[in-house]
Amino acid sequence: MKRLLDEISMETPKAILERFGSLVRESGSEDERIAAQFLSSLLDQWGVPYQVHRPNLFLSVPRAAKLKLVVPEEKEIRAKNPAFSVITGDEWRGGEVVYVPTGFKKKWDNQKDTSFDPASGSLNGKIVLTEGFPRPARIRELNEQGIIGAIFIHPGKNIHESICTPIWGAPDLDTHENVPKLPVLMINRPDGQGLIERIAQGKVEVQFQTHLDQGWFPCPLLDIFIEGTEEPDKYVLLHGHMDSWHQGLGDNATGNAAMIEMARVFYQNRHLLKRSLRIAIWPGHSTGRYAGSTWFADTFGLDLDENCIAQVNCDSPGCRWATSYHEMSWMSEVDSFCKTSIKEAIGEESIGQRPPRAGDYSFQNIGLTAFYMLSSSIPDEVLQQKGYYPVGGCGSNIEWHTEEDLIHIIDYEILQRDVQVYTASLYRIVNATLHPFQFVNTVDEFIRTIQSYQDAAGEHFSFELSLGEARELRAALVDFYNQSEKLQKRDINDPEVKHANQILRGLSRTLVPINFTRRGKFWHDPAIDIPPLPDIAPATTLPKLEVGSHLYRVTLTHLMRGQNRLVWTLHQAKRSVLP
Repeated sequence: MKRLLDEISMETPKAILERFGSLVRESGSEDERIAAQFLSSLLDQWGVPYQVHRPNLFLSVPRAAKLKLVVPEEKEIRAKNPAFSVITGDEWRGGEVVYVPTGFKKKWDNQKDTSFDPASGSLNGKIVLTEGFPRPARIRELNEQGIIGAIFIHPGKNIHESICTPIWGAPDLDTHENVPKLPVLMINRPDGQGLIERIAQGKVEVQFQTHLDQGWFPCPLLDIFIEGTEEPDKYVLLHGHMDSWHQGLGDNATGNAAMIEMARVFYQNRHLLKRSLRIAIWPGHSTGRYAGSTWFADTFGLDLDENCIAQVNCDSPGCRWATSYHEMSWMSEVDSFCKTSIKEAIGEESIGQRPPRAGDYSFQNIGLTAFYMLSSSIPDEVLQQKGYYPVGGCGSNIEWHTEEDLIHIIDYEILQRDVQVYTASLYRIVNATLHPFQFVNTVDEFIRTIQSYQDAAGEHFSFELSLGEARELRAALVDFYNQSEKLQKRDINDPEVKHANQILRGLSRTLVPINFTRRGKFWHDPAIDIPPLPDIAPATTLPKLEVGSHLYRVTLTHLMRGQNRLVWTLHQAKRSVLP
């Protein structure tokens, strides 16, 4: 591994970032095609094998938004519209603005939005002004209020580009009607505060227009495959998006530079790889709600199910001041693996959180174990010193998703460290005799989750069946890992090793979906927060319901069915590891 880490250089990343600094890599655009050609030319130069797929992706590309105050005075207000806002075109729409405060989030990955207060009265026919980003859960709730538009106040002087559809990737027949049903605009905090103050003094009316290009766009998708020497059909998928808002150097040109540098290093040292590495660079992330990775999951779903060991996301590495590894994302089964990889690569301690429903994690329904998403981040104490609010990339720099995400966001020393982290992690997992998945940790997480739901439900519902089956699975897993320990010194093509790894991949396919999805295999859940073990998560609502009411009985029915699915899944996992 040291050899690979020593060969990492910033020469190629610097060339990529300098070139991308002159491009606006909007999906479906000529600049995106130029960016893909530039990356391809580097791969050609080194002889790295790759394909360029050209899927048609369903995108919504924001153009100019117009917003003007008309009562109590006339004034233009700078605004943007998020992807998948309803399009008004040149038609002016307008009405009275009602302020419904919801506040700003203290953590970006806390997707549980404050509900709109019904005590505020009827919002029908009004324009809602509120704080935060136009997340799908918010938009879905506003769709039901009969409003004619929504204006979101962003937490600083920047207006951050965004997307408001809940549909993950291209719509299907079950989801295509779930598109947002209202025009949405975004303004900055000073302008938002001005509107709030005016509303407190009297009636405020505005007019607005939203302009977007929406439809199916052909886009380039790079698919690199570096073949291993002993079990080449099995691979780890490293991925990140190529498209950007504006120049997007911190999000995600640095990720592109990191992945291409890793392609160079791993290909030159391919004789050291026992299994394969597949690297995919997506279009359609920003304006298609992960449309590129979703197309890939759809197109190669059967192959991913059979052969992919794990998926690893690379987004926003190498940004200034981002020296902390305490806001990482990974699943429980790779907690020890990730912490050890980071420690061995750069000597840093790290903490991983449950991955949010974001970041091109388009593979949970297939059942792929996953680690990493955003890379290093600015330490909390530095964020407080700078007065920064939470954002979803750029290493926590608030230039994220704005015109200011430029070359000054990059720190090449930090980028080199982040590339070392990814390289060490990938090298260790493709060469591990047994896949480094500790599903005892996953089941321990399940037990804690089930117990928390039991505590919430109290006497209204019993989860003893789930707890019992989870404890039996844990015991069976402990025995499985004890028996498998003797295989660690064998060759990876040893029949017993291959069988054990097949079981481990099967556990991923079984346990990941039950913890992260509601829809079935090969489908895609919406881009809305999914709680742990979602089939039984409604247990937390039981104490708030009137005993014997219709909704109370509906919830009990849901929990019964959800527990059946959970117990059956745990039982299947247990059977797979029994001798």
